[in-house]
Amino acid sequence: MNAKTKSTLSKIFAITGTVLVWLPVAFMFLTAIVGSIAAKKLLFDYLMLAELFFVVLAGSILLIIAGILSKTLTKWLGWTAAAAILSLGASQMLAVVSGLANGEHAPFGFVFGAVIGIIVLYNILVIGIGVLGILLIKRLYAKKERPAESQET
Repeated sequence: MNAKTKSTLSKIFAITGTVLVWLPVAFMFLTAIVGSIAAKKLLFDYLMLAELFFVVLAGSILLIIAGILSKTLTKWLGWTAAAAILSLGASQMLAVVSGLANGEHAPFGFVFGAVIGIIVLYNILVIGIGVLGILLIKRLYAKKERPAESQET
């Protein structure tokens, strides 16, 4: 694959991946605003990013591929995506093991707080992946500086 094709694919994957990661975040805030206005009280579905996990996963995979093709931010994207997946899995496993998932345990106390805290961590990591996507796009579209010697001639 030549350099121009890699560059083009990297840009397409980076833009598409970033949109896919930010879409659930935007949808979460949009429904919060509309729902809060309609209900005349604050409503915020912080579980929306977990519910739309596969959209976030698809965007993360595209961003990692774009990072690999462009050799930019690959480790940051990979580790952040892995941490997000692990935190979502940990919150679900803790909810199932503790009985929160099936109603055996009441939704309060330390275990409930831990599950919610891990889900909030997942949300923060998803936003982090979105920010990394924006940084990747910015780096891909940055003007390449010419070496000093070629500017003189």
